[in-house]
Amino acid sequence: MRRRSLILAGLAAAAAVVSAQKPEDDAILLAMREEMARAKTLRLQGVNDQLYYIEYGLDSLHSFDATASLGALIRVDENRARVPRVQVRVGSPEFDNSNYVYTDLFGAARAGGGVPLDDDLTVLRRYFWLATDRVFKGSVEAIARKRAALRNLTQQEKLNDFAAAKPTQLYQSTVKPEIKAEEWKKLARDLSSVMTAFPRVTGSSVDFEAGYGTSYFVNSEGSEYRYPDNLFYVRARASAQADNGMAVRDAAMVVARSLDKLPPESELRKAVEQMGRNVTALLDAPVGDDYSGPMLFEGIAAPQLFAHLLASNMGLTRQPVNEPGRNFPVPQSELEGRKGSRVLPEWMDVTDDPVREEWNGQQLQGTFPVDMDGVVPQPLKVVNAGTLENFLLTRLPVRGFEGSNGRARLPGNFGAKAAVFSNLFVTAKQTVPAADLKKKLIEMIGQRGKPFGILVRKLDFPASGSIDELQRQGMAAGQRGGSSRPAALPVLIYHVYPDGREELIRGVRFRGLNARSLRDIISAGAGEQALHYAGNGSPLPMMGQGGHVALHSVVAPAVLFEDLELEKRQEDWPKLPVVPPPALTSSVK
Repeated sequence: MRRRSLILAGLAAAAAVVSAQKPEDDAILLAMREEMARAKTLRLQGVNDQLYYIEYGLDSLHSFDATASLGALIRVDENRARVPRVQVRVGSPEFDNSNYVYTDLFGAARAGGGVPLDDDLTVLRRYFWLATDRVFKGSVEAIARKRAALRNLTQQEKLNDFAAAKPTQLYQSTVKPEIKAEEWKKLARDLSSVMTAFPRVTGSSVDFEAGYGTSYFVNSEGSEYRYPDNLFYVRARASAQADNGMAVRDAAMVVARSLDKLPPESELRKAVEQMGRNVTALLDAPVGDDYSGPMLFEGIAAPQLFAHLLASNMGLTRQPVNEPGRNFPVPQSELEGRKGSRVLPEWMDVTDDPVREEWNGQQLQGTFPVDMDGVVPQPLKVVNAGTLENFLLTRLPVRGFEGSNGRARLPGNFGAKAAVFSNLFVTAKQTVPAADLKKKLIEMIGQRGKPFGILVRKLDFPASGSIDELQRQGMAAGQRGGSSRPAALPVLIYHVYPDGREELIRGVRFRGLNARSLRDIISAGAGEQALHYAGNGSPLPMMGQGGHVALHSVVAPAVLFEDLELEKRQEDWPKLPVVPPPALTSSVK
């Protein structure tokens, strides 16, 4: 887990130095450890609910990022920050101050900022002392309010508030960055200048970010860890308006946990060029219409689909204790209550593997040594022979599950952590050659008398549009009576005609697409494609989102559905610019 200030990618010219600092010489660990020893003895006079658990977490970050458009820099930023996490639980594991709608208001949110950037033991200890005092007092207030709320409520199911976990100690060497600002700015300029060859593209940018971080953790149960939490990122976006005002867009991104795993600049240029060609082609593509019938997802669209529909639903949430008469709905997984049910064809399996580091020579991005609860993860079979067997769990007990399987990777709500996946492997025991999937699609449209079938090669996932557009997608999905979760829009989607001809279309979206749709897969292709991205735990993460992010990888085969639906996007599009754009080549000599 890291703060979003560590992203983007580029040149392996950043010389990283591995620190040989021992745990006993690390000022941050020492400050946390020494203040923890004092904090465990804290007691408040006249209060029944005393502390039983404390944790200190801290992310130390150093990032550099540059954004350029058409060969010119538009933003450069270098930043250092230390982001703290302090939690004090009072009461007991059976009943404490967490899992209440106001837990964060009275508890962990009071930790505050102001962590010193210097490794001064005295000042660091002072910060944790003050933060512990504030959070402890807030936790006592929260449990009193929670208990008062329960006097007027009837709980349908009594669950513990905190699960036991085995203490862990893990110390990995940290990485000290050497910022190559001029080289990285040049990379951003050079990559963004590629878009000058596409004059019909009216908006484009390239972001480069190199981020170095170290994650620290100490709790009162004896768990401690320190490990490097680095993230490097290149993100390119392009957009344009068609003759009817419709916006078309495409994006390209590369993420890596180390600079030496980034593609060379020549490959990055090819990705940006392809993005420009895609947007230009979409401007000339016809607008699609409503459709119901066979649909094939191949290429990057296949792992995007599984990341969007399956991976985002593998973590369970728990409804918090609410105030009487108030409704505070918490979004639930679409797979809630479906353990033991078929969610995929009987010949498909799904495994979440946070331990594996490579696949087919590619660095897997979701690998991590220990989660935010201090629990060491292991590979987990989530779907076996099409049947849902497990969910991703933290130390917050949920219905049917008491303990953690080490998937607490992001901060959550109500004093808990959020469970998100790592490296997701979707495998099929029955496959056909990739070329035969298209033949099968054509056979199916012939049998059903359809003029064409649908082939999807790329989704807008993570979403590259604005947050306003994402909100409109969610509202539109709810109004149509489907899932309230916004569905990713197709970017590269084609009509496939009986003679095999493909026609790119635009202006359509999925209707009724959700996690239950995966049961209707009828065939899978041989071979898999990998998707690597940074997410923030939302069903449809935004590219370049703020806040905390976690890295993910999804490996999946192409899949064919017997029947999915599309609908034409009925929206009021902005008017075209009154004045045509200036030329992309200057007349000044």
